[in-house]
Amino acid sequence: MSKQIIAYGATVERSNDGVAWESIPEGKGVAVPVVETEYLDATSLDSPNGFREYVKGMKDAGVISVPCGYTADGYEQQLADQADDAPIFYRTTMKAAVGQATGDIFEFKGFPTPMLETGALGELVGMSISIRTTGDVEWTKGTAAV
Repeated sequence: MSKQIIAYGATVERSNDGVAWESIPEGKGVAVPVVETEYLDATSLDSPNGFREYVKGMKDAGVISVPCGYTADGYEQQLADQADDAPIFYRTTMKAAVGQATGDIFEFKGFPTPMLETGALGELVGMSISIRTTGDVEWTKGTAAV
């Protein structure tokens, strides 16, 4: 039996202090950064058999995008977050998978930029929040069902 989950039921929240959380209104997708490690070329004249050699460098979680529907309250929230000099805390909580009592949680910080999406006549107006992550990404596995 598969333990895969769908995005429906997940939550994406933001906070100024990492304690008091509020949902990003009209969320349409989950936001989880991908941590990439840079590899620095350490090849030298005496590298064995002419192969390049690398050492691990710094990590970066890059820029991610949170898709959501446009609302005046949501846009106002994001403009205030964008104006803040400190990074905003984000938390994505997945719905519980089969065998879990609670879903997995991803926490990170970043600097948001809200962007309205163009919509044609009769379509919903969308918004996405581009988040330049900063620092570590924490993952907490959901608790097992009893």
